[in-house]
Amino acid sequence: MTLKLLLIGLHFLALSSLVVGCASKGFNRGELSEQISVVKPVYDDKAIKDTYNKKANLPKPFKLAVYFKDPKGFQSRHAEWRWTEHDKAFMDDVAKDLKAQGLVAEVFPIIGTLVEDQNLKALRLVAAQHQADALLIVTGTGQIDRYINSWGWTYLLVLPALFVPGSEADTLFMTSASLWDVKNEFLYLTAEAEAITSDNHIAAFGKRDIELLDSAKTQALGKLKEAIKKMIQGTKFQ
Repeated sequence: MTLKLLLIGLHFLALSSLVVGCASKGFNRGELSEQISVVKPVYDDKAIKDTYNKKANLPKPFKLAVYFKDPKGFQSRHAEWRWTEHDKAFMDDVAKDLKAQGLVAEVFPIIGTLVEDQNLKALRLVAAQHQADALLIVTGTGQIDRYINSWGWTYLLVLPALFVPGSEADTLFMTSASLWDVKNEFLYLTAEAEAITSDNHIAAFGKRDIELLDSAKTQALGKLKEAIKKMIQGTKFQ
C-alpha cells in the first residue's frame, strides 16, 4: 500500500512539473524591439540639434537602394533564420507600384557581399556607390513560445505523444523598414509590421523552428509591403 501511494505521489509530482515547466512563457517584445532597431539613439543636445538641421533632399522620382539587415548575432528563444530570395521578392511589387505612380525611378538591392559593416553610415556609403538617393533598410526578428495544452498531461503515458495534439507553438515575427536620405541621413519615415502564428501539433511530429519562423515571417512581410507603399507615398520631396 505504501509503495502504491509513493508511485501515485511521484506520478502527480511528474505531472505537476510537466504542466509548470511547459507553460506558455509569452514573448519578450522589448528584446525583439531592440533587435530590429537600425541605430542606437544618442541622448545629448548636440545630437538633437544636428538632427533638426537635416532636411529632406529627395528628387522626384528618386533612386532607391534596399538592404535587408542580416539577422545574425542576436539570441532569443528561436532557431537561426535568414532572409530568402522569396522574402526579398516582395519589393518587386512595391517597386512596380511606386514606379507607376512616378515616385521612384529605380529600385535595386544592396547585396551582402558589398557590406562590411551593417551600421547606418556604412550602408549609406554602399548606397552612394550605387548612386542611390534613398536607402530603405528592412530588419526582422522572431521568437517562438512552445508549451503544452490541456491534452499535454497525456504525454506522461508516453504513447499519446505519438498521436495526441497536446503541443502548441506560438511564433511572433516582427519586421520594420526605415527610409533614409543617402546624402545627409535624414530619416523620412518608418514602418513596422508583425504576425503571430499558432501551431497545434503532436509532440513527436512538430514543425522545426525555422519552418515556424518562415511562416510568420511571410505574413509579417505581406503587411510590411503595404506599409512601405504608404510610407513612400507620404515622403517629403524637394
